[in-house]
Amino acid sequence: MHPLNGILTSAKAARAAFLSGAASAEEITRAMLAGIVRENPRLNAYREVLEATALAEARAADATRAAGRDPGPLAGLCVAVKENIDTVPAHASAGMRFLRDRRATEDGWITARLRALGATIVGTTVSDPGAFGVRTAEVTHPADATLSVGGSSGGSGAALAAGLCHAAIGTDTGGSIRIPAALCGVAGLKPSFGQWSLAGVWPLVPSLDHVGPMARTREDLALVNNALVPPGQPRSAARRVVFDPDWIAECDGEVQAAFAGALGRLERAGLTLSEARLPALDRVSGVHSTIFCVETAAFYRSFVASGAELPREGQGAIAHGESIAMPAYLDACRDRQQMRSAVDAILEEGTLILSPTTAIARAPKAAQRLKIGGKERDFTYGLVRLTCLFDHTGHPAAALPVERGSVQVVAARGDEHAILALPLM
Repeated sequence: MHPLNGILTSAKAARAAFLSGAASAEEITRAMLAGIVRENPRLNAYREVLEATALAEARAADATRAAGRDPGPLAGLCVAVKENIDTVPAHASAGMRFLRDRRATEDGWITARLRALGATIVGTTVSDPGAFGVRTAEVTHPADATLSVGGSSGGSGAALAAGLCHAAIGTDTGGSIRIPAALCGVAGLKPSFGQWSLAGVWPLVPSLDHVGPMARTREDLALVNNALVPPGQPRSAARRVVFDPDWIAECDGEVQAAFAGALGRLERAGLTLSEARLPALDRVSGVHSTIFCVETAAFYRSFVASGAELPREGQGAIAHGESIAMPAYLDACRDRQQMRSAVDAILEEGTLILSPTTAIARAPKAAQRLKIGGKERDFTYGLVRLTCLFDHTGHPAAALPVERGSVQVVAARGDEHAILALPLM
């Protein structure tokens, strides 16, 4: 059997092969790049492939190991970075035409951190322009071209699902890591707010923006996250999982069945299951729309004044934000604080929140509205409905694949490691 068999789709296997000497970082990287060259014309998951720098990074990892030194906990892994994060030598347009000539002059914090830990950066992935949407229409779903990969980190999700990287980096302002993870059948983590620096990330909504990792499985996600943020003082293991039946009732039957299966697995693993009342979803959606649009309008005001060509979804959000009066924005901020306190009260030590990640298992790529649970909803708000609360509260939330679906797991701030230890599969 060829030593590279099986290791292009598993970070854990690739890392083991590198450490054992079964495959060099350069061999792994060349094989990954060959797959990208073969598949990316069909998928368009990558905006730019960084072949020269990737091979140089892989050779450096091999040379460091040959010299008897540790090249880092991510050496041997090929990682993709979303295009709204500065990554030398790629362009840094965030997918927007008016920034098309902008090129990264230095790495963003997360890119620099990955490289310092030995990872090989193989390219930048396609995003919804400006990270405004949840569709990433330029990208083709690896399993079915009629389906959306989700967004705005859709290129990262598709690259992982197609086996074109071991891990990827996305950003999340309302669900943009977790939604593509769910729709592409992979894993993604929105860390606690402020856990990872946003230096070098093109802003969308400063009070909501997060940057975080994606991988094919929970185990691979834990490998990458633990390298980037090593576990600190151990906390109590999760003993109790709570869920809100009203949130589940909003979902399609297929999603409900997958969620019930996940609950059953956790109960058999010895966790206590109980119900809890989360903020009502209509209330959450209203707060999200107000804060998202007002803060987006504030950030882009100078660009609008200069005549910058902004994406259609961005134009709509900005126009809506400009129409919202300041008292309504302040009311939404107060409501957000109340919701944050309500979630804090639920997440006592040893407790996790579980919900579906998205209310629908598959989203038609061409749809403008989605039929979910018998109701028609706007495409964007239909998909962020279950995810956006935790951008506002700042709690870590992960989309983890389960049999026939995806579940969202939420923990107390700073307790990402409890999420990644949950025995879901």
